[in-house]
Amino acid sequence: MTTTATLSQGKHLAELFETLESGQLQALIASGLLTDLRRCAAELDPTKVDRDQFQKVLGLDPSVFIVKMGGATNTDEITKALGFPFDNLITQENFPLKPSENPTEDEIEIVDPGRDFSEEEGPQILKEKGLLRPTYEHAIRFAEQHGKATTSEKKPFMIFLHEAWQNPDRDRSIVCLDRDAECRRLTLHYSGRRFRDYYVLAGVRPRK
Repeated sequence: MTTTATLSQGKHLAELFETLESGQLQALIASGLLTDLRRCAAELDPTKVDRDQFQKVLGLDPSVFIVKMGGATNTDEITKALGFPFDNLITQENFPLKPSENPTEDEIEIVDPGRDFSEEEGPQILKEKGLLRPTYEHAIRFAEQHGKATTSEKKPFMIFLHEAWQNPDRDRSIVCLDRDAECRRLTLHYSGRRFRDYYVLAGVRPRK
């Protein structure tokens, strides 16, 4: 049975474009790319499109994602709507998000160190790439906005080296996104462990 787009889906589309200037939005409409995407959704299966290749065709870096920071949603609302499992300790109480009427945008870059690394070495790796350490808000909002858009079987674990949270057992934990398509999950990892070479880092590009 065919159904029309919901109001929430329409709102989500509007939010995607609300930070564009009028001229930028008009240029996007005039390019015909939106028409092509609509045709893809109507006639094909957009979930089978190789997003990395698509971004490369557009001249974009597939390792970089724009993440909207702020907004009205809190952690509990985000995790409830993720569409994939999450650690039950990732809550508004433990990882509080403050509502904001003026959302901003950050660029999150995925960095592959190509080797094992520790919690202490991670920030230096990001610094050498000109990147800043993320916060747990970056991790939670990345999962909300791009959690299903990035997939890797060889290097599934995306670590956000924010200031560690101390759980009830007094273990220090950080948020991690498991990007394996078969077991996608937003989880917590002990920060004191050594991360193997199948982990990648999330870094934040400095705002211009």
